[in-house]
Amino acid sequence: MVSNEALMAQARGATPRLKIAAGLWVLGAMAIMAATIAWVVVSVWANDYYTFSKATRDAALAGSAALSDLQNLQATRAWLMPLEVLGLATFLLGFGFAFANILKYVRLRGNTMAAVCPCSKSAAFAVRGARSIPRDRHGKQRSRKWQV
Repeated sequence: MVSNEALMAQARGATPRLKIAAGLWVLGAMAIMAATIAWVVVSVWANDYYTFSKATRDAALAGSAALSDLQNLQATRAWLMPLEVLGLATFLLGFGFAFANILKYVRLRGNTMAAVCPCSKSAAFAVRGARSIPRDRHGKQRSRKWQV
């Protein structure tokens, strides 16, 4: 039988993972929002770049506005996609921490039920033991050759 103090300690031990998960969710959401804002800025730069005619873009000299816009587009795209992937991975890692708590909470609920009603634990073993011998609907023991 588990004492109340042990149950309280077990309940307190489960919350740090949820706090880590919440922090990872917030961090991942911020990274995804920053990437979304950066994509909006890149789309404005792309609009500026493609307002130049094809001939002007191809004949642009070093230091021209067209090449400056192209440089901004290429440099931003180089780090923007990894930022999105990092944000998504951080968000999903938060779910991993949250799901890791499921087993801990199931154990806690089982221990709580055992502490509240100790007779249920012994009754469960008695029922499980009675079911180990296969019986037909009349209560007679069945032969084991028909078991799957």
